[in-house]
Amino acid sequence: MLQVCNVGRIMGGTAACAWTVVRSLPEFQHTVVFLSRVAAETRAAFGDCEIEQWDKVTAERVRRSGADVVLLHNTSARRMEGPLPVATLLYQHSRITPAASDMRVYCSRWLAECCDAGAETVLHQAVPTPVGRERQFDTRGLRGRPVVGRLCTPALRKWPEMLVGFYAELAQRHPEVAWEFIGCPAKLQDPLRTACAGQAQFIEAAWSARERLWHWDALLYHHPTLTESFGRTAAEALRAGCIPIVDRRGGFQEQLVDGCGHLCTSVEEFSNAITTLFDPGEKLRQSRRCRAHGDREFSLQRFRDELLGRLRALAVGETVY
Repeated sequence: MLQVCNVGRIMGGTAACAWTVVRSLPEFQHTVVFLSRVAAETRAAFGDCEIEQWDKVTAERVRRSGADVVLLHNTSARRMEGPLPVATLLYQHSRITPAASDMRVYCSRWLAECCDAGAETVLHQAVPTPVGRERQFDTRGLRGRPVVGRLCTPALRKWPEMLVGFYAELAQRHPEVAWEFIGCPAKLQDPLRTACAGQAQFIEAAWSARERLWHWDALLYHHPTLTESFGRTAAEALRAGCIPIVDRRGGFQEQLVDGCGHLCTSVEEFSNAITTLFDPGEKLRQSRRCRAHGDREFSLQRFRDELLGRLRALAVGETVY
């Protein structure tokens, strides 16, 4: 299998999804191609997997790779010269003008509907249990103050300046909360520290930083203008028993069920969700429900079974989306 990703950073959603595909299909021989510079951390995360960097996808390069099937992650038409000589599955992660493929699947029902595609085209990602599972017990119940974190790609568009006022309001309502931010750009750190009355820590974005999900009581994600097609970090939080408190938009709505996190549309609703963290019994119950739901819905086995079904259909030409 040859997979193609746009960005060579493992923290991004598409590269992390490609990593998950590799782990889900260990019997395949994998090559992962990136269409930008490949970070050292990305190479380390993929281990022995063959990694290449191309400027675009061409039929000749695919032919030389010897691949039997190509999986394109959100590859746009302008990044490919086709058609390709082998069966091609495109996994669409956002609203783009996609490259030509034999079959297309979408990361969420929300995105499929945006692209006028049916529910049968949806393939929800899997996520691994975050590092740190070797912990023998959950320490969240031993703390007197909740820890609420934000984990996001370190791109300015994911960290709008409007977040400063949002966190200032929440910190004023909940002065007992400790805030952590992973991936926050440098220019926003001092304003957010001030907004949180000094009760904020900043952690550099890294693949290993997901270990903090075992420490946080809740993952809080709000963006005033950008809708997440899937929102992989919410699924990762679920698998660590970290309660997601997220926007009631996009793919988040498909990940959470009653009793497993909070979908919010206003500062008031985000604040009310944080209030539940001060009830130790409710927090523990919800954390356990989140873990069970995440392990069931976002496991590698579930993803493997569904992905293999799509690949088999692609191989025999049964279905073309």
